[in-house]
Amino acid sequence: KIQFRKYSFALFNIYLSLHMLSEKVPAPENVRMTSLNKGLILEWDPPQNTTNTLFNYTAEMKGWNMYKPVCLSSSSLSCDFTDKVSVFGTYQLRVQAELHGEMSDWVETEKLSVDEISEISTPHVQLRSRKGQTEVGITDPPMKKKEFEGCLCNLIRFWKNGETKKEELIREQNRVMLPRLEPLVNYCVEVEILYLSNTSQTSNFTCLTNTSSNEVESWLIAVVLLVSFLVVLVAVVLIFLAVWFGYRGCRIIFPDADLPEDLKKFWSQRSSILSAMQESTPLKEHFCELRILHKELNSSQENQQIEGPIRIQTHKNEFCIGADVKQSSEEKSEMIITTEQKPLLAEMRL
Repeated sequence: KIQFRKYSFALFNIYLSLHMLSEKVPAPENVRMTSLNKGLILEWDPPQNTTNTLFNYTAEMKGWNMYKPVCLSSSSLSCDFTDKVSVFGTYQLRVQAELHGEMSDWVETEKLSVDEISEISTPHVQLRSRKGQTEVGITDPPMKKKEFEGCLCNLIRFWKNGETKKEELIREQNRVMLPRLEPLVNYCVEVEILYLSNTSQTSNFTCLTNTSSNEVESWLIAVVLLVSFLVVLVAVVLIFLAVWFGYRGCRIIFPDADLPEDLKKFWSQRSSILSAMQESTPLKEHFCELRILHKELNSSQENQQIEGPIRIQTHKNEFCIGADVKQSSEEKSEMIITTEQKPLLAEMRL
């Protein structure tokens, strides 16, 4: 019995020792790393069954070789490591609880890269429609690391309201025109941000009715272009012909070869005569009438007198002398006109 009591007492002491060891400061639970917009935060929950107990916590970070404290004796259930890390670095974090100067065991996380675990919040989307085209305006969420800015792509999905088929576009610009939209149709749009292997949270879909299009039909544009081309072609041909014939005419009027001296002399004389004729006053010309009557005489009438009016034109004293001349055998100025054949009567005016 004495030995039994000794063994029982020893077992009781061992139990008490184990109980005392179990009464150490409990460690934080559900320790996790969260990263939003390329920041890095370590979060945890307080130990179980310690609702009314106020703990302090210490969090540390290990980069290449050793841990460095970041949050010391803080009552918060999180610690922000954003300013201490790089986007492309790999880090391991740990945290322990503190109560009345006693420390709990460390709870460590796995080694993780910020770029691998980081999430991106939803972008802000705004739609605007004008002249049959809808523009999507995208505002990126604020990034916590500057080296991350400007490295984003936008995944845009759009579809007709009420349909399930969606079309996708990937663009780097923050203002994108949606292609192949029908006028006066309601379209919905949602956007995600892509970065390497990461995808942001999807934005809430936004709907807008596309406006009517004022664009000219493609066939009409083609007809206008064709007609314009023909008009320009005809104009060019006409200008070419006008220049060509003008050149030929100038060559004819002003030939390069010199004219022969004889021809030059002839033209110069002729031109001087023509100019003199044009400049001189035309003379008034006077004239008189001369009438001659002819009649064949018979043999019995040969000795008879012949009478005929004779008017003679003269320019000597610028007047006319008219005379009725009677030819007889006695006058010296007798004028006898005879013919040997048919009788002839003629009147001449000079």
